[in-house]
Amino acid sequence: MNGVAVNRETGDHCLPENPRDHNGDHLEHDHDDSAAEYLRLGLMAIVIVASLTGWWKHLMSRDWLAFAATLIGGYPIFQEAWENLRKRRMTMELSMTIALVAALCIGQFLTALVIAFFVLFAELLEGYTVGGGRRAIEKLIESLPRQVTVRRDGQERELSTQEIRRGETIIIRPGSRIPADGEVCKGHSFVDQSPITGESLPIEKIGGSKVFAGTINKDGVLEARVEKIGRDTTFGKIIEIVEQAEKSKAPVERVSDRLAAGLVYFALGAAVLTFVVTRNLTSTIAVSGSRNPAGNPGRHRQRGAARHHY
Repeated sequence: MNGVAVNRETGDHCLPENPRDHNGDHLEHDHDDSAAEYLRLGLMAIVIVASLTGWWKHLMSRDWLAFAATLIGGYPIFQEAWENLRKRRMTMELSMTIALVAALCIGQFLTALVIAFFVLFAELLEGYTVGGGRRAIEKLIESLPRQVTVRRDGQERELSTQEIRRGETIIIRPGSRIPADGEVCKGHSFVDQSPITGESLPIEKIGGSKVFAGTINKDGVLEARVEKIGRDTTFGKIIEIVEQAEKSKAPVERVSDRLAAGLVYFALGAAVLTFVVTRNLTSTIAVSGSRNPAGNPGRHRQRGAARHHY
């Protein structure tokens, strides 16, 4: 578990003192990538509008600006297709690249540009949706306390959350987040459990009640006996499930990858057959491009796999 601190005394996986220390570089890299994608799509949109006006007809025989915009704007598609080709994997990016190259070869520069634009735009929207869930989880992680008051040897001590052990008694004051799962052994209060259970109203806590990491103590002071910490808590399990969901492929993605591989072979076979029958290179290229689906709905999710460290 990368980025997960370990309590040396108990071996428990604990929350790092500052999650940004571990994933800050990744977040900054994601921000740079998003800015580049917005800029790329903006320039592609401008070229599409300019090409639709037909301004280039007075300056050049073909719309070479749309041609260049397709090559430059579609670079992420071409790059991933090349990487997949090197790994001998038939994916949607490879089939998409064949379609774009085919459109360029038969002179349909604007068509190729529009296809590349909508594919990248769809992936950007998907990446934003996935990123929103990831940012929400990161916000929850960062809201957890880094220090906790522990009762040891009859005295109250301020310790790092990494230093607490199962069975110890922690003191939870009003307005603070609970750092671990446990059982209330003293005190009376109401706890906001909405981050974990989604309940809209605070839940009353008395002796014997269970409390959960990540929830907020509202009113009174509580003393709780620690039962679970770090990734063993309910909150930690939620984070782990989200991470696994982001890293794994949905069944529809696996089906789409298999279909993409089959369609690539089918398109190439159909192109060969067309050339043998017609001896027409333009028709052959058109057939090789028309059989290819557009885009891979999982590219952003795979590239943006979970980076939460809890």
